[in-house]
Amino acid sequence: MSKIQLFCLPYAGGSATIYSKWKRILSADIELYPVELAGRGRRFNESPYDNVEQAIEDIYREIGGRLHTPFALFGHSMGSLLTYELCCKIKQLKGVEPVHIFASGRRAPQCPHDRKVMHLLPEAEFMTEVHQLGGTPRELFENRELAEIFMPLLRADYKLVESYAYYEKNVKFDCDLTVLNGKEDDMVPEHLTAWGDHTNGSFKIVEYDGGHFFIHDHTDSIVKLINETLSTVTISFSR
Repeated sequence: MSKIQLFCLPYAGGSATIYSKWKRILSADIELYPVELAGRGRRFNESPYDNVEQAIEDIYREIGGRLHTPFALFGHSMGSLLTYELCCKIKQLKGVEPVHIFASGRRAPQCPHDRKVMHLLPEAEFMTEVHQLGGTPRELFENRELAEIFMPLLRADYKLVESYAYYEKNVKFDCDLTVLNGKEDDMVPEHLTAWGDHTNGSFKIVEYDGGHFFIHDHTDSIVKLINETLSTVTISFSR
């Protein structure tokens, strides 16, 4: 049996490296593939995306040739939105879907944006809001040169998410779907359960202590959940 490829998509401003420590504790049957988005990491010199559609086209080009074996997807925050749209594109173009979807730290895509529009804020206010959310290294706020490099990328990512317009695609998955959530995150419960509308498979919500960036505090527990979940997958994958 082939290894299950686990494609991981980062949150706004995040790079593929946020998932690097997962490799040592993932099951030997799972191959980690952290997806590097434009504008960060090894792709630092590339311009960030203007919108979700552009991001999905780029991600699909990167992983499309690897979808002949079983795969799962994990995304956190912005990464969850990209995961949903990417899965729709894969199913429409290739007629296959993941063996499991993990959506972390984000409401279902059809739920309206109900928070402050961040990407239009003046620089000082934008930085304050980002700092309050947590998850961003302190030195990025204290070092002016780093801030000048990082903040435009982060603002672009927020624009990508906040300008997203959901539309019905008549696509529903047959795989199981797990939603991960921080108990102290500002999330409406109905916006989490709404993820269940996108699958005919089983659906569950797993909650962790912490706020929006709970994934950094519960690495072992989250990877254990992934290991256990994917170990029970019955693979009937079209080749």
